[in-house]
Order: sequence, then structure tokens, then C-alpha cells
Amino acid sequence: MSPVRTPEETRMKILETALDLFHRGSFTGTSINQIVDKAGITKGALFHYFKGKNELGYAVVEECLRRQIQEHWITPLATSVDPINDMLAILDKMSQMLVDEPHILECGCPLNNLSQEMSSLDDTFRLKLLELYREWELAIEKSIRAGIDAGNVRSDVDPESASSAIVALLEGSIGMIKAHQNMEYVSRVGQGITRFLLSLKP
Repeated sequence: MSPVRTPEETRMKILETALDLFHRGSFTGTSINQIVDKAGITKGALFHYFKGKNELGYAVVEECLRRQIQEHWITPLATSVDPINDMLAILDKMSQMLVDEPHILECGCPLNNLSQEMSSLDDTFRLKLLELYREWELAIEKSIRAGIDAGNVRSDVDPESASSAIVALLEGSIGMIKAHQNMEYVSRVGQGITRFLLSLKP
């Protein structure tokens, strides 16, 4: 007998299932039937919460992916005055995630995947993804400004351009890691990113 879920639990189950399927495959390649089958719900239940797959996809970005960026980047950097070391610590955790969860090595970053797939197909998707990228950039930018004030980041570093470059470097690296699918490449990329971040220190 299936466990009884609250409406909030059912809605979250749909979102988490959709995110997993989009991540392992693609948004356009995932059907409503796949989502409801894996979530163990009916189509009626899905359409009670979401008018269609696009609305579900928007919610995945706004809620699930935003929560991941918040957890991994925004919260750890919120009070940082030593952002270089704090970002290196975040990257160490991400490297460990690749070891513990090998499917990430194969599937890449869900935010990056959706950006590559949907930005040219759906402008609402593009804008929601862009908003999330901007939140990520702003968190890094704020921490770099605090790091400059504390003397932990070079005073000639431009926080805005540096934060954009860091996010672009990370997302591009994840895309390359997805193509290579081996930890040796992860290590090589990690060394390069580490050297770049350390170059921002005084």
C-alpha cells in the first residue's frame, strides 16, 4: 500500500522527480507519463499542481535549482570575508560529490543543462534561468567586495566581472567534465580553477 502524502509532499515529490528526469535526460525528452510513473502519482494529481510540463519546468528552476544554489553557494558565502578560501572549500565539497554520486559526472549540472537546452526555445525559461545565475553571481560579488574590505582579496579585482567569470568558469568546466566523464579530468580542471582563485588573493 502506497504511503499517504500531504499535498505539500505530493507537490515536492513531483518537482524532485521531474528534476531527476530532466537531469538524467533532458526537458524535451522527458514525458509527463515518465514523471507520473516514477513519482507514483496520477496525471490528475500532476495537473492539479501544474498546468503543464512547462509550468512544472519553471517551478523546478524557481524552487529546486534555486534551493541547490542557495545551499551550495549563497548561504556559505553570505557572511564571508575570505571568499577565496570559502569558495575553495565549496569546490572541495563539490569534488567529493562527484566521487559519492557518479551520475553527476555523467549528467552534468542541471542548471547548465537546462540553460543549454531551453534558453533558445523558451524565453520564460531563459529569463528564469538567467535570474538564478544572477543571484549566484551577486552572492559571489558581495563576498568578493567583503573580501577586498577585509584585505583578503586584491584591491584591483573588479567584483562584478570576477563573479561573472567565476560562474562562467564553473559552468563551462562542468560541461567539459560531462564530456570527459573521468576524475582525472576533474582533478586537472580543479587545479586550474584553484590557481585562478588564488590569483585573486593579495
